[in-house]
Amino acid sequence: MNTYETVFIVRPDLPQEELDKELEFYKGNIEQHGGKILKVEPWGKQTMAYDIENFREGVYFLIQFEASTEYHDELNLRFRYNENILRFVVVAIDEKKFKLNPKRDTSGPKRYGKKPSGPRKPREDAEQSETTEEKKVEAPAAETPAEAPAETPAQAETISEAPEAPAVETKEEETEKSAD
Repeated sequence: MNTYETVFIVRPDLPQEELDKELEFYKGNIEQHGGKILKVEPWGKQTMAYDIENFREGVYFLIQFEASTEYHDELNLRFRYNENILRFVVVAIDEKKFKLNPKRDTSGPKRYGKKPSGPRKPREDAEQSETTEEKKVEAPAAETPAEAPAETPAQAETISEAPEAPAVETKEEETEKSAD
């Protein structure tokens, strides 16, 4: 048995019950064909890079599983003929190179892409920083650095004594000199 990972994108206009039904269908299909589910991650509603079938968003799911090599083709056919699946990919994972993360506990509430409801709790750090800002006493303004001293006459001479680049003669001047 090989280890596989599949990510598939479901239409975003489906109700929550249909999304759950699609996920359960593929999990059941994998187990029905002798596979073993290792990890299921609903990634939720994500914005896609480009429109697919006039949808700008999609609901993403990831399933890691072990199955025989023959089942890989069967799963591809199942994805291809399902109208609710916008895109899919099935990849074989080399267990030597990639360490699989343990299965997450997905028994909690299912919120695919929804934000948690209710008021936000203020952070304790934010309250402490506000009180420390009130207690701060403004430090006196830092002194401005003194201006750089003007050039001394000796420095000015060394600058003016810099060697000049040799003059380049044009071809006309060279021909005039050679004619003389």
